[in-house]
Amino acid sequence: MARRGHEMPTPGAPSFVQELQISQRQGNNVILQAKVRGNPGSDVRFEWIGDTYNRQAAWQSLKNRMNKNVSPNGVIQLTIENATRNDSGTFRVVVTSNMYGTKSSECYVAI
Repeated sequence: MARRGHEMPTPGAPSFVQELQISQRQGNNVILQAKVRGNPGSDVRFEWIGDTYNRQAAWQSLKNRMNKNVSPNGVIQLTIENATRNDSGTFRVVVTSNMYGTKSSECYVAI
């Protein structure tokens, strides 16, 4: 039972309070950010649809330079370290709550 003034989160499918967007560029690093609301315990993953010809090799390089951070208040950040032109493309964040469904948001990043 929830105490007065401390409501329990209502279970439900994840939803985006803020769609995925570039939040800042720091030197050669690019930070993408979104904010999600929904059922606790959601799984968060990032996908990339690159512009480069050799996507497989570019994806292997990119994965090693990506750092994901998910805060308890629903802010999701992806930092791309030492971003290069080969990292340009569409980035998608996928949030899945096994019981309630999946939502995604994407943005295009040009480097």
